[in-house]
Amino acid sequence: MLLLLYSLTLSRGFVKLHDDLSGEDHPLIETNGTIHPCLVTLMLTGRATRFLHNGIVYEGTEDTMARPKTGILTRSEIGLMVWTRNDGGGGQVAVGSRLKTPSLPIWVTRCNDAYGILFNPNRDLIRDYHAENRFELHYFSSTVTQTTATIVTIDTRNQVAVDEFNCSPLENLIHTKWQGAEICWNGTAPHV
Repeated sequence: MLLLLYSLTLSRGFVKLHDDLSGEDHPLIETNGTIHPCLVTLMLTGRATRFLHNGIVYEGTEDTMARPKTGILTRSEIGLMVWTRNDGGGGQVAVGSRLKTPSLPIWVTRCNDAYGILFNPNRDLIRDYHAENRFELHYFSSTVTQTTATIVTIDTRNQVAVDEFNCSPLENLIHTKWQGAEICWNGTAPHV
């Protein structure tokens, strides 16, 4: 892991990395060992940015010297989906369409601060919206709770009411991209 981190930072260069982070010091790996979103965006897009929205958004007003927040500037080959249970503190992380709709049907997932990967072997899934009617997603994570391969079937043809507290975290994560989709676990117990 350390060699990968060195490779990423040296490939980007310290000056560009500092500029990506808007001149602020942010650790790429937190003191508790969790991966900071800056490192994830560096791996996925080649730029270390804290913000996951599309383009540049200005915060503040003319009177307070609006500061630019640079997010994702181009569409990524591999996407990112983020979901965190909202127990009254703060809202969901807004992920822009450039990360939600990547060139390849592969998404790095951060579900309650646990990372995993969702993918579909059919490259046409992203290219043709008809392919997104009914399809399967393979999910793998590094958690000890996943003991078998997890393949979930997503059906976007029938919209269902979604209650965040009655769904598993992985279902809530999938609903950030395909809102109201019906999700079938295909006999696997929801473990995420």
